[in-house]
Amino acid sequence: MSDTENKEDYFNPEEEVKIEGDLKCDLPATKIDSGESDEDLIYKGRARLFRFRDNEWKERGTGDVKLLRHKTQKKIRFLLRQDKTLKVVANFLLSESPLCELKPHQGSDKMFYFVAFDCSEDEHVVEKFVIKLGNAEKAKDFKEKFEAAKLFNKLVKEGKENELVFAPVVEDDKKEKTEEKKDEKKDEKKEEEKK
Repeated sequence: MSDTENKEDYFNPEEEVKIEGDLKCDLPATKIDSGESDEDLIYKGRARLFRFRDNEWKERGTGDVKLLRHKTQKKIRFLLRQDKTLKVVANFLLSESPLCELKPHQGSDKMFYFVAFDCSEDEHVVEKFVIKLGNAEKAKDFKEKFEAAKLFNKLVKEGKENELVFAPVVEDDKKEKTEEKKDEKKDEKKEEEKK
């Protein structure tokens, strides 16, 4: 073998490779179903959630707490997805005592302790949670909405449809921002096509 043949067979993993041609890749738009399309958002707020495991409180995640009311079944559930990964860290229906009973945690006015039948993982289990909200005002608002949602679910369960008080639907900021970005991109493409 000659030296030129050996050089051609040699591969340097750190060598820069130049790619020629069109580098744009058009991927088809895919619609991802979050499981929230059949529900109305009635509360949304930022919070950090802790779960009691192995005799200590462990952080479960930080993100947007949502209270979602199903459009046909009318039941309200609590949902918290972790920021960035959007992993569901808490998912349960608001139910009657002794479950979902908010109690102040360690004397704080912005933290609550409660027990719930959590369905966020493969196995559905009764979990102990602590939720920490930004300040006392946000905590008070959360507690009011949480308690009203519990009462709502109780009335739905008892079949007392005429006594239901529907909370107003809240618009999800992320959905609006995403739609605005899509509209801006469409407008930009139209302008480029005109040029």
